[in-house]
Amino acid sequence: MDLEAHEQALLEKLRAANIRIPPRPQILHDIQRMLEDENSTERMIGQLISRDVGVTAEVFKLANSPFYRRGAKIETVENAVRMLGRRTMGEIARNVLLRQQLGRGAAQLESFWERCTDLATLCSVLCEQLERPGKLSADQAYLVGLFHDCGVPVLMQHIQGYGLPQFDCPTGPDFLAEDDARGTSHCIAGLMVALEWELPDGLCEVIRSHHYVIADNQSAPQPLALLQLAMHAYTRVRGWRDDEWGYQAERALRTLAIAPDDLEAIIVEALASFEVLH
Repeated sequence: MDLEAHEQALLEKLRAANIRIPPRPQILHDIQRMLEDENSTERMIGQLISRDVGVTAEVFKLANSPFYRRGAKIETVENAVRMLGRRTMGEIARNVLLRQQLGRGAAQLESFWERCTDLATLCSVLCEQLERPGKLSADQAYLVGLFHDCGVPVLMQHIQGYGLPQFDCPTGPDFLAEDDARGTSHCIAGLMVALEWELPDGLCEVIRSHHYVIADNQSAPQPLALLQLAMHAYTRVRGWRDDEWGYQAERALRTLAIAPDDLEAIIVEALASFEVLH
């Protein structure tokens, strides 16, 4: 990935400050290796996943959610693997374990993860509603919403007081302003996390670029546009200011093939679905 000069300077500054990126835990390596093994069975995968209480709880929560459940309640991890599929199980494991690593020792992060989870749900809803732009799956869209700001918890652990004024801001968090005040970048810190955890290339680009206007040669433009639209819709739910959509809208709508006159109806439908799933 080629960084702009100012991004490279921020990356070098973060590295020089010995910013610690939490390593991938061994159980994630084990789960992903088993998911890739064609000889492994749903029972074997379920037994391995069951070793981690957090991952197991999230599997049941997702498998029995209105978004996925198609009948009787899922009672075993083995059945959840069978219903959700291997790729989804791998993403669940990575999501839960990364969130665990990033959220340690920070009670203030509860509202942060609530917002990210809401945005993840909205991204999934919009992805289905817009018929998978760029062949993006609902699971991948959820990942985009959940971890787009994953650099924030990292900076909170290394810069005293980072982000705290934003959590109680009545007009919504502004981590760009926080970055400017501190001479850092939550986007570049998040990119360091994404590269360490070998997150998909498209997600790496979204983490790096979600505050930018989508460029003509933008890598992975659809997930980026989807996130920007979800963030715009979410400001309505929370009654927050939305200073970025004014300059992001034209490129985002063009990328998603949305006519400006259709935008309002799309947002209303998406928010209705979001309220059902929320």
